[in-house]
Amino acid sequence: MRTQEAKTPILLADHQIKLPDGLTITDWTIEKVRWQNPRIRTFLGCIRLLGGVLESNYAILHCSPERLHEIWRKVRQVGNLIHTEMAPLVAEPSRFPALEEARQRAELSLEMLSASVLADLEEFSAEVPSDRLMKLRKLLCVSIGQIHSFLQDALGEIMAKDPRSFHNADYFLSKRFPQDLEEAEWLHATVSHLMEYLEKMDPDRTRRLARLATEIADAKTLPTERSWGEAAAFLNELTEVLTPKLKEVLALRGIRFYEMEILDRYASEIPTQCRVLLELYATSRKTIEALKRGVGDSLREREQGVRDLETCHAELSDRLVSLMREVDTILRDLVAFVPIWLDGITNRRALLLKGGSERDDKSLAASASSR
Repeated sequence: MRTQEAKTPILLADHQIKLPDGLTITDWTIEKVRWQNPRIRTFLGCIRLLGGVLESNYAILHCSPERLHEIWRKVRQVGNLIHTEMAPLVAEPSRFPALEEARQRAELSLEMLSASVLADLEEFSAEVPSDRLMKLRKLLCVSIGQIHSFLQDALGEIMAKDPRSFHNADYFLSKRFPQDLEEAEWLHATVSHLMEYLEKMDPDRTRRLARLATEIADAKTLPTERSWGEAAAFLNELTEVLTPKLKEVLALRGIRFYEMEILDRYASEIPTQCRVLLELYATSRKTIEALKRGVGDSLREREQGVRDLETCHAELSDRLVSLMREVDTILRDLVAFVPIWLDGITNRRALLLKGGSERDDKSLAASASSR
């Protein structure tokens, strides 16, 4: 049974990845959630922290005491993360041969870094006396570069040997990787916020649009201005809040062409349909009021006026309902599309570290552990 499961490929984005013989999808899921993803996150966190103080030696030697203390604070923070979070994660062995080799090299490098560079830095406390500042400046000139080189080299190898990776270590050490990572993270975060907004908006769609459309269809009359008020406010929100959010995502890099086409259609259709609906209702109310004012005084004219009003209400309300349901359908499609899209972004971005698939991974890992 185990051998048969090991031959099952993992579908990742548009690719299928086969695990090494004897290892299952469950093995990789547990390792990914418990060790590999936290390991990568810790490396990235340290690199980002250190990136804010990657100054030239001249700058470190001649910066103000305030800037020096800021640099020192971040370097100490990185050193603490390396000891408390990174070291235990790097010490955990991998069941995947290529990844295990990368982990062992990272562990050896970390031991050497701890015994030399980090040990020298630990001689200084958080508050450095003024008479020791120059010694600290000189030590930082050497230490920051060494720590950064370790972090980049180790992360590059660990990422390259990750079963999800389609790149070699050179890519993760290149300037392109941080750029790709930043773009992917921005796209992922922006689409995540869009999905959160849509989840909060969906109950309003049901109440202010779908339910009202059914009520109008049953009554075969235009809604009063009071009952239309909530629907109008919702349509204005779609135009003024949702549409800019869609356009914000469209402006980001990393979106595939077919995704851009889908999102662009939503960003175009939603405000257009909303404006048409608002204009239709306003015009319909004016038409009804004009008909009321034009009714004659005789009984025959009044009876004809009532028939005209009923016909007008029926025709206009039918068109209003049709457009409301079109908008409702577009919104339901968008609400269904964004989570699927977000999963796709999660699966193909430079790192597969968090998001919906991560929650599924944790559930699978918990289930596997209980067996």
